[in-house]
Amino acid sequence: MPEESQQRPNILCIVTDQQRADHLGGAGNALLKTPNIDRLATSGMRFTRCYTNDPMCCPARATLWTGHRSSVHGVRYNTISLDPAIPNIATSLSTAGYRTHGVGKFHLHQTSLPASVRSAINGNLALLNPREWPESQELWKGGHTGALPTPYYGLQSALGVGGHGDFVWGNYANWLKREAPQVVRAIEEWRARERPNWQTTGPSHIPAELHHSHWIADRVIDFLEEQAYSQQPFFCWCSFPDPHHPYHAPEPYHSLYDPAEMPVPARRAGELDDLPPHHRRDQDKRLAFYQRTPEVIARTYGLVTNIDANVGRVLDTLDRLGLRENTVVVYLADHGDLMGDHWLQQKGPFHFSGLLQIPFIWSWPGRIVPGMVNSGIVSLLDFAPTILDLCGVPLADGSPSRDARLPMMRELPPWPGHSLRPLLEGGTQTLQDRVLIEQDSPEHSLRARTLVTERYRITCYAGQEYGELFDLQEDPDELYNLWADPGRRPLRNILITQLLDEMLVDSSLVPS
Repeated sequence: MPEESQQRPNILCIVTDQQRADHLGGAGNALLKTPNIDRLATSGMRFTRCYTNDPMCCPARATLWTGHRSSVHGVRYNTISLDPAIPNIATSLSTAGYRTHGVGKFHLHQTSLPASVRSAINGNLALLNPREWPESQELWKGGHTGALPTPYYGLQSALGVGGHGDFVWGNYANWLKREAPQVVRAIEEWRARERPNWQTTGPSHIPAELHHSHWIADRVIDFLEEQAYSQQPFFCWCSFPDPHHPYHAPEPYHSLYDPAEMPVPARRAGELDDLPPHHRRDQDKRLAFYQRTPEVIARTYGLVTNIDANVGRVLDTLDRLGLRENTVVVYLADHGDLMGDHWLQQKGPFHFSGLLQIPFIWSWPGRIVPGMVNSGIVSLLDFAPTILDLCGVPLADGSPSRDARLPMMRELPPWPGHSLRPLLEGGTQTLQDRVLIEQDSPEHSLRARTLVTERYRITCYAGQEYGELFDLQEDPDELYNLWADPGRRPLRNILITQLLDEMLVDSSLVPS
């Protein structure tokens, strides 16, 4: 813990959506230009084996916020909202005296009204309480709400961007309507004329200087300038909705990369025959989209480079205001993207490394060892414990000293994750030798549980005899499924036992 006489550090969390670990120049990607994120890694520590604990947006973000798995915090898929009564990092920091602020994508609450709610109100959105549906695109687009209720999951102020590409709502969309109504009209005319969908890869109609990535950086810069002369430490959540489908990068980023030069995805002919059947079903469903993989990768690279430019603006502001020395900057994503690997696109219950592994960078000048690369296993479960440890702040509980405006906190089991502080300070290389990934997928009628160890990845499906087993040392691209190999049955049984152990230890601590 920091000494009481020392000033507590500021925290700036830069979060992207659906970004792979290998989608950084500094991670060895020779084509992708990310100079600003790379300089952040040079000033701190980059983890090469950070895993999401649930490769869907809402569950992953709830894990970041709470430090718990989806089976504990209850956000099992994207149509479930996080309970505000669950203790989280922003509430804990706010209670400890931090100024807390967030800009961009939150996705802590479901963004579309359930069919049952829409039916009950018979289309009359005025019957709904906006505070109960704070991220609802229907309420934002219909003009029934214009602000997120605060404190929002512990954030004393919050400016939101809902949606992706040119399909957005929230504070940013309202700002764009005021500042550039001609751009909004162009988007509306395009949508009426061409009826685009989530597979669209065309350029954004929004100029780069008006794009939501630029707007998010602007609002974060505004906040940093407000805090520059304050003695109060801050926690700032800077969350970009990209790189995410639909792939609408603004120019010049849309045209920055040539699809013909993009890398070939990790795959082999016939591998779908050796995988559980939902892999082939999904590939058949998205075959036409899969055939555009080089273009999808090129446009994704453009989106990442656009983010990088705006990350650079934020980092330059920290330097200009003299805040950098006492600010912990974390760069990470909620999950990755398959990008054509194994003949698949985007996300789902397909637990390959492109989807599970994410960028994870920590920088704090003078405190975190600079220029270090750590290859030990870590996960999003380690994010919250590390933040609070570096700040010397305990997890908020239900004690009377808490902010009366905040909900009483629920009692939950101890965190399954670890503070990475010993690693960040250069004292050790690893704290754990395995990580559990959970995923419930109503769309595929599957419940998947995965264990990743130093050498192996095993995935089991509830009620199914099939599964996946990969030797990550001999087969790092995960091309040869060993599940049905009779010679690997003893190994498979050992790994299943370890998987069950991880699940049971955590679930046995959940209060009844």
